[in-house]
Amino acid sequence: MTDSDLKKIHIVFNGQDTPPLKISQLFDAKKFNRMTGVTGNITADFINQYLSKFIKLELALSTPENYDVKTGDDVITKVALTNALLAAANKKPAKVFEALTSDNQANVLNSLFQVSIAPTQAIHSRFYLLSNSETHDTRVILGSLNLDSSSFDAQQNQYEEILVFDNDIRLFQNLDSHYKNDIKPILRPFFTENLLKAAQEQIDESMKDAKGGKNAVVILDNEVTDQIAAADMTDLISHDVQKQIDENRIPAMITKTMRDITTNRSQAKEEAERQIQQHDTIYTLQKTAVSPRAAKPKLKSREKIYKQVQSALISGMTPQQRSAEKKYTTFLYDRPMERNLVNNNSGLYVPNDTGTHPIPFGKVATISQIRDGLKSIDAVLKGYQQYVVDYNDDYGKRFYEAILYSFTAPFLWEIRAKASLNPEDGNDIPNFLILGATAGSGKSTLLRIINQLTWNTDRSLIDFGTIYPTETPQKKAKTVDAIEHYMKLGSSYPVLMDEIEPYFFQQDQYSRHLVVDTMNELVNNPHAIAPLIGTTNYDSGFTMLRETARRTYYLQIDKVIDEQQKGEANKYIYNVRQTLNNTLFKDFVMRMASLLEDDDTPWRSFDEKTGKLDFLANTRKLFRDYYKMADIEVPPYFADEICDDFKESSRNRWAKLYLTQEEDFKYRQQDRSLLFDISKLNTFNGFTADSIEKYRNALPIELCVDGINGKRGKFVEIKADEFFNWIGERNPYSQSEPTVISEDTTTASSIEHPAKEQKKGFWARLFG
Repeated sequence: MTDSDLKKIHIVFNGQDTPPLKISQLFDAKKFNRMTGVTGNITADFINQYLSKFIKLELALSTPENYDVKTGDDVITKVALTNALLAAANKKPAKVFEALTSDNQANVLNSLFQVSIAPTQAIHSRFYLLSNSETHDTRVILGSLNLDSSSFDAQQNQYEEILVFDNDIRLFQNLDSHYKNDIKPILRPFFTENLLKAAQEQIDESMKDAKGGKNAVVILDNEVTDQIAAADMTDLISHDVQKQIDENRIPAMITKTMRDITTNRSQAKEEAERQIQQHDTIYTLQKTAVSPRAAKPKLKSREKIYKQVQSALISGMTPQQRSAEKKYTTFLYDRPMERNLVNNNSGLYVPNDTGTHPIPFGKVATISQIRDGLKSIDAVLKGYQQYVVDYNDDYGKRFYEAILYSFTAPFLWEIRAKASLNPEDGNDIPNFLILGATAGSGKSTLLRIINQLTWNTDRSLIDFGTIYPTETPQKKAKTVDAIEHYMKLGSSYPVLMDEIEPYFFQQDQYSRHLVVDTMNELVNNPHAIAPLIGTTNYDSGFTMLRETARRTYYLQIDKVIDEQQKGEANKYIYNVRQTLNNTLFKDFVMRMASLLEDDDTPWRSFDEKTGKLDFLANTRKLFRDYYKMADIEVPPYFADEICDDFKESSRNRWAKLYLTQEEDFKYRQQDRSLLFDISKLNTFNGFTADSIEKYRNALPIELCVDGINGKRGKFVEIKADEFFNWIGERNPYSQSEPTVISEDTTTASSIEHPAKEQKKGFWARLFG
């Protein structure tokens, strides 16, 4: 069968196959004089050649599909509005208008030909309604075609479906009503008032020179089209968005989505760059698959092509990158759709011993096995209790909380989806657990214990500093890329990362890229991304960027093992670790799977003391049930609530700063605020080189006058009353002594100040 024999343009006319019609027959301007429709693309040539003879033409342009958007608000901002702005910026309306014949330009100016776009809604429809106002004949055309020549080119190597219904009155009226009542209200002119005004002015000038001659053609210069583009883009945002909000066609809070549209832009840019690299690789593969010098090029042998394919798949990776990828070898796949509790299937799968196929993971334990598992955890905690200096039960809760988090980790993405009423809630279920610890506190040992309790091995740890050799160019960026790769392999078993260097948390290009962007991806598109459980060296200066801290569960382990008992402690913990296994974890996943399958399970449990969502509430319940089944008293180190050690360490840092340098906090009576010169936190005054940013990051934005603006610059401006409540000190400027509290009661609803108007930047000329 030859290419010409293929029916690539498939036309069904009133239910019957028909030979391909000419475009002029399909859009028959002799039989019909009016046309309304929605099309994906339209060209001036198509209008000039086939649609000029209609006396009334009304078309809407649909929106290109975007498979990267995650939410309905994304469709508005990242698809509809972005495409409308791009069309204006690229001067597409002016270019189409200029390419119309002078007669058709006149039709547009006289409102006989109307083309529209939807600036705040995505339209994927394709239909065309033809009618005759005198004979009342109608035609409905449905299908994949656009109003351009390529849709009707049989040599284009694309299939098109065209369904034609003549005089089907009910179908015509249905679609006509749908267009008028549903689609038309969200449209705005493609050929805007700004464009038509400029065109009419030029025609008027031409008509004067021609002394009343025929219609003049419009060709606008760059300066005029620049002005039109700027005016159209301004109108799109200031008028069209506001109009759709006022008419309740889009949510009022779309403005917040617009403001946050660049939040995970770095991830989108990387994906675009990755796609470009992939395309380059595929293009090269196609090129090299053909003999290079033959007069009649032919495909190479299958063996040669296979070798080239293998080479292409690894061509973008250095040996170091391939080595880095292989450091993560622990795979636990969560497949809720396969969950079958009757058959003891938790929905979790692991590769079999030979790695040839997945097998279910999880097994119900006996009471005796549960008791042994709890005793093993107790033995671990007793080791810290015996050998850690200044240990107390509240401190022990940090270790226990880390174990609870690790047990829950494979299901966190499911819990997040069930507990989140909106994307912002998802950040309360962090995919990152960081153990901030001093040297000699046993943090690496705890990570190995977690590995044993869940995976029955202690060899799954990855050392942050050795993912890439020290001499590797751009080591920091490549290390973060590798961690992101580990987290996105499809496994839901946590990435266990030891000794994460402080720069990761303090520098925006690293922590924001991984923590913030990953959490944004998870809350907008729930799927299995492996949690990260990591340790980092804690000293009195540890800090995180606020956006990172908001999405991270931080536990501080800042007490050390007694140096004099270190040998005995090592021996003790070594013996305990010989008894550890993952039997309790296997039972836990069965019980958690059962809770996830129960529609009555509550997932939005808030701590009465802090008001925070306790995403481990059901894990705590399961462990309390374990103690009851095993007839063991719940230990005093059992964690009943979320720990918030980052806020506590931040509060302590600022409290110490105020108490030691009270004279540097200047009170402003009229604003009831404190001014602090943050530039004084320099090395000359005994601080470290990065103290300014550490203290700036540690100060909650809710305490700052003018929000984030209050944290910037040389002088930090802080709300006095809220600040003293936060650090738990008496407010010397209050007329009556306030109640001093030790918990963070500052919320986003505290005294609000309107944000200062941002200065507008210059418009970078990116469009011709």
